[in-house]
Amino acid sequence: MAKELGLTVFGTGGSEEGLKMVKDAGADCVFNHREAGYADKIKAASSGGVDIILEMLANINLVKDIALIKPRGRIVLIGSRGETNIDPFTIMSSEARIFGVLLFEANDQEWTEMGNFVVAGLRSGHFRPKIAATYPIEAAPQAHRDQIENAGTKGKLVLLIKH
Repeated sequence: MAKELGLTVFGTGGSEEGLKMVKDAGADCVFNHREAGYADKIKAASSGGVDIILEMLANINLVKDIALIKPRGRIVLIGSRGETNIDPFTIMSSEARIFGVLLFEANDQEWTEMGNFVVAGLRSGHFRPKIAATYPIEAAPQAHRDQIENAGTKGKLVLLIKH
């Protein structure tokens, strides 16, 4: 979606397959987050840090994110599987902003705007979701386990609802 806005996109993956998936999704540069020093490579490629981070695993990555963010940058927490400890001064010193997103508070107008943005991204080709697996709605607990217990995300899990 960032490509739809004309942004330069950096992405990470933990395997060759994951890196390819991120690149195919439109990232300009990809980095292996399992390699030592990957954050330094991102800093070098981005001239000292990034402006926006969309964080899917905050309990593991938030401390690294704070070190990567440019002054007055934004970190958007989308996912987390536990607690994390951070030094508040690291955020204060860069005047970074951290936002949490669950969409529980989104109103009708915001849902419409988000929907329109997704449709525009699908039509332009900038937004190309990869489907890893489909499940009947009755298998939702298994889909959830597969997502939580996986060793690396390979795309979206889709629940099929029959009418």
